[in-house]
Amino acid sequence: MRTRPLLLVLLVACNSAPYTHLYQASPIAPSYTVADVAAMNHMGATVVDDGVNFAVYSEHATKMQVLLFDDPVNQQLPTRQFDLTPVAPGANVWNVFVSGVGLHQAYGYIAWGPNWPYVSTWQAGAIDGFQADVDANGNRFDPNKLLLDPWAKMMTANFDWSIANAPSGPDRTQSTYQAAGKSLTVQSQYQWSDAEAQWIAARQNPNMPGHRLQDLIVYEMHPKGFTADASSGVIHPGTFRGIGENADYLKDLGITALELLPSEAKSTDGGYWGYDTIGFFIPELTYTALLNPSSISSSILQNPEAPIDEFKWMVDQLHQRGIEVFLDVVFNHTGEGGLWQDEIQLDDVVPDGDPALYNYDPKEVANILEWRGLDNQAWYALDPTNQFYWDNSGVGQDTRPNHTPMARLIMDSLNYWVSEMHVDGFRFDEAAILGQSDQIPYTWANPPNPSTTILQTIADDPLFHQQNIRIVAEPWSGGGDWNGYYPASTTLPGYGWGEWNGPFRDWWRSAMNVPGWNVGSTIWSPITPASGATAGFFLDGSYDFFEWNGRLPGASFNFVTIHDGFTMYDLFSYDTKVNGCGPLNPACCTGALNYYCSNPDGADNNISFNWNSEDQKRQLMRNLFVAMLVSHGTPLLLGGDEWMRTQLGNNNAYSTLADNYYNWFEWGTWEADPHRQRMHDFVKQLIALRKKLAYALAPGDWSSGAPLSWEGTTAGQPPNWNGQQLAVHYPPSSQGPELDILINLATSAADFTLPAGSWVALLDTQQYFDADSLFTENAALDPGQSNNVWLSNPTAVPGGDYNVMPQSIVVLENGATAP
Repeated sequence: MRTRPLLLVLLVACNSAPYTHLYQASPIAPSYTVADVAAMNHMGATVVDDGVNFAVYSEHATKMQVLLFDDPVNQQLPTRQFDLTPVAPGANVWNVFVSGVGLHQAYGYIAWGPNWPYVSTWQAGAIDGFQADVDANGNRFDPNKLLLDPWAKMMTANFDWSIANAPSGPDRTQSTYQAAGKSLTVQSQYQWSDAEAQWIAARQNPNMPGHRLQDLIVYEMHPKGFTADASSGVIHPGTFRGIGENADYLKDLGITALELLPSEAKSTDGGYWGYDTIGFFIPELTYTALLNPSSISSSILQNPEAPIDEFKWMVDQLHQRGIEVFLDVVFNHTGEGGLWQDEIQLDDVVPDGDPALYNYDPKEVANILEWRGLDNQAWYALDPTNQFYWDNSGVGQDTRPNHTPMARLIMDSLNYWVSEMHVDGFRFDEAAILGQSDQIPYTWANPPNPSTTILQTIADDPLFHQQNIRIVAEPWSGGGDWNGYYPASTTLPGYGWGEWNGPFRDWWRSAMNVPGWNVGSTIWSPITPASGATAGFFLDGSYDFFEWNGRLPGASFNFVTIHDGFTMYDLFSYDTKVNGCGPLNPACCTGALNYYCSNPDGADNNISFNWNSEDQKRQLMRNLFVAMLVSHGTPLLLGGDEWMRTQLGNNNAYSTLADNYYNWFEWGTWEADPHRQRMHDFVKQLIALRKKLAYALAPGDWSSGAPLSWEGTTAGQPPNWNGQQLAVHYPPSSQGPELDILINLATSAADFTLPAGSWVALLDTQQYFDADSLFTENAALDPGQSNNVWLSNPTAVPGGDYNVMPQSIVVLENGATAP
């Protein structure tokens, strides 16, 4: 008896005045021109002229319709539907303007094409006209499948698999009109704070205090996992709002940029990490505090702009605390799903993974949610011999980022997140695929030339230049590791791609965990001779990777752990990955034939080691934090490492079932443990130390900043690159006092002779200063504060030398020579 009044409320919310549902259609909106629409200047659904203009891209469709729904949850058939037509002969933009509808209108598309031509007898759920699920050219049109709008700014929900099935093949005639999520027309009314206007104006200056490129200190975290545990203390755990509520923690730590794992709408099987995007303009609905997680579709209809406004509020809060916001974006593949089912079953039977069986899924069976049904061959990279999907992404369906529709979608999405959502930067998942043509995959003999790809377009984007937007590549893909190949802007000197520096990670992991590793030991990379990639190479900003095309030291994003792999604590606690049955992979405790249990994924070469001693683990962790924060370039920290977060040895905790307590930030655990408290305090003080010594440790370009020299254990003498000791010496200058960074990788202590002067120790990572006995015997010492770094009260160094303990790093300052 109560459902009918509720339904009326929802209908009013979805179709509010002044739209009177005249449902009159015309080719384009009165205020538009054919040329503008054909140029893809008005993609998606745009409320204009007391109606909505619908525009979508398809090269091979022969007929397209937009379906309008008044009740997008319960309707099996649309309220009305209208034909779209190409805006001009031969044009690939299809368009229709419908007057009398407006904000909060739910809609979707259907399309016919060469594999399923339109016939007048067809109706929803029929097979009339069908010829093939996929033809020789890769077309997968199926008018029984309702399609999301790639340019939609909001959606009602994800696909409801309890109502219908999305794939073609045996389910080709199953209508998904009710089950499919619908696109929604929305318009955010969020009022930015006064501080936000000041932020936007200030960020346009590349020399904004504290936010020059060389000032960045980036912190990567999961947008849900950061506050999902009740011990986080926020009112709205696991949401964008929860991040904003806990922003003071990030400010207190000292980071200047927050990098969020994918925060755009993900598919139902998008996993915990969310690297399966279904809406490139839509904030992930389940991270929205104002939506009921058990009834997303109903609550989004009552407050359609809630995810947008909540994301903006989070950004506003972070900006007020001086923290930039980066989004991890995934354009190399989509959340529509690959062809995996039979491959997985066969690999259970044939664990060796016979290459002949790869992508063995019947190619007729594929989810049709969005891009496949609009124009499969225009949006996805296909093998012309069999129409299977390219798979350099490792998930089975690479997009065509350098073909017209995907290239335009990428730029429109990025510009939307900058202009509308005020995002400050982007990390691009497997960015190597964005630099790959449709015809020529990368090989070691055929290195990439990104100058003619979307990578160059992004680097030259005028809005990015105006707003000083950061662009950062995960530089590898299934096709290889391409550190150093990414472009600089051709129009703005010094601007260009930053890169996650994988060789930096591998070198420093080896320095901690590989016996006999020397300061001159090398890590191979395709752009750098092996003889160049030593300790000095990485401490000095990986010069050869970036200087050659005009990029600056800040382009090197120096990290040792990240979401994809071990946490830092686990790096020193596990010899090998533990990805089978366990709290972070509970499916393997019950799924006897689960592919991911019989063939656990995740990297095998982790350069990890179980040191057994907790004291030693903490010392080595301090070394890695120092390595990131004293090296030239941009430090990139994995959230939770600062208090020794563990994933219990799991190095690929991405699955949907891993979205649990063990994978979230356990605030109650670290805040009650003095060892974790001290590690957190050490990282906090180390970040402050880097900011204090930025004149030396964070140069803006390759010639500025304090000069440095490489020395051995005797001041003024060159190092033994086949040995395990290295001094990084910064002589006194007008920019700041003399510094010495002493590195001892050996398992025995080493004496370093210092230059003349009055030296003080700012930092020493050795175990003594973190020993429980030290805090027990000295009541004046706070057991929750690190005694390994002395920012405000440095320790005087008697005599002219310093004894560096085994596997330790020391930072010294010469007060007598300070200007």
